[in-house]
Amino acid sequence: MTSNNLEDDIKAIFLDTFPDMKEDEFDLDKKQEEYENWDSFAHLNLITMAESKFGINLSIDDATSIISARNLLDRIKSHI
Repeated sequence: MTSNNLEDDIKAIFLDTFPDMKEDEFDLDKKQEEYENWDSFAHLNLITMAESKFGINLSIDDATSIISARNLLDRIKSHI
């Protein structure tokens, strides 16, 4: 799987989790605190969708340290 495909998959997960976000507003480096609706439920949704999509299990430490789409992408890359 190429990096661009992974980025597209991460983007899709974020757009699904944050439906008010327009596609052109997505930024891999946008931080958690910059998302108005990134609460614990959104965080859990991001983690479970990524785990399901990529067939991985993130550790609690990995899951709780994710603060951006790029950060999630890096965690996924380290597991596949």
